[in-house]
Amino acid sequence: MFFLFVLITTFLALFLLATGAIGLVVHKVRSGFMETRRYAYDITAREFLNVYLFSDIEPDPAEQPELYQERLLPLLAQLRTDLRLHSASRSNPRRRSLKRVALTLSSEVIGETRIRMTRLFDHFGFVDDLIPQLADSAWWVRANACRTAGLMRAEPALPLLERLLDDENEDVRIEAAQAMLDIAGVAGLAPVLMRLRELSLWMQVRLSRTVLEFRGDAVPHLVVGIRSEHPQVQGFCIDLLGMIGDVSAVPVLLEYISFEVPAVQRKSLIAFGRIGDERAVPVIQRFLGSEERELRLAAARAAANLASPAIAYHLHALLLKDDTEVRLAAAEALARSGETGVKSLLYASRVEDRSVRLIALQFLHDLGVVPSGEGGAA
Repeated sequence: MFFLFVLITTFLALFLLATGAIGLVVHKVRSGFMETRRYAYDITAREFLNVYLFSDIEPDPAEQPELYQERLLPLLAQLRTDLRLHSASRSNPRRRSLKRVALTLSSEVIGETRIRMTRLFDHFGFVDDLIPQLADSAWWVRANACRTAGLMRAEPALPLLERLLDDENEDVRIEAAQAMLDIAGVAGLAPVLMRLRELSLWMQVRLSRTVLEFRGDAVPHLVVGIRSEHPQVQGFCIDLLGMIGDVSAVPVLLEYISFEVPAVQRKSLIAFGRIGDERAVPVIQRFLGSEERELRLAAARAAANLASPAIAYHLHALLLKDDTEVRLAAAEALARSGETGVKSLLYASRVEDRSVRLIALQFLHDLGVVPSGEGGAA
């Protein structure tokens, strides 16, 4: 009896094992078949999509945009026929393949080809499919929908994207802001900046890449953004104005540096140094005497880029009395201030404080100036 029980149990175990193995093989075969079919659909979609994107039509879209859009319709109809997309069903594998391939290419196209791609996303209903996802309860769905909206240049999504700038999830806020800039271009920058309440370091990194690509066109919008109520946004705008280096930003920087927010003041000083406008000299002089060490350091570094002899007296005081980092910044600024700065460094090379002497001698050496008795002074 026991032997019979063991035999039956062994047989059942072998049967289940064999059934599982067969199921696994079937699953792998089916997955491989689906992957092969998907790959074939993608190849076909890419082939016919290229025909749509690069067929010659007139007129110039910049001169007659409405007529140009009208001339795209026969090409879109032909693409629908070529891919057999007479059904708008979302489950249609050919439709999914077209969307997948188009999204992959979307980040690589510009100019007229970009216009055609945007029209395609709208024509085939991909934008309509996307809109509900922007309000999904799952944050990762919302974030991915924002990213996709940017790739599609989906203008109908802009109102929802603007609301998502207040989303509870930071990833969603980042993707929404980036998507708005992708869709609206530089015109979307001011609305984004005025809506945001905070900017994490990662968000600043993401957005700054796009904003710097706008170059001087971004300046008026960044000037608007400085008027945000939130210091993080103000500081971000000031940083970028400094990086762009447009002198038209100087008046608003002069206005905002008087705000009693040290972080904003420090960033403004750095921006002044990068821009290099002489109107900043009185401001730099004032902050070289600040009680805040970080503000003195920022002012000294800005002075180095301005290279103005008018600031030499204040820099000389920092070289003699401040900490090492501030002294180095002051000495570098003096070295760039012409004859007045050289005289200050020569004087500093003979004072009693050995650390001051070494700093002064280092910059004099870089300038090719050898004070008398250099060996003894060191």
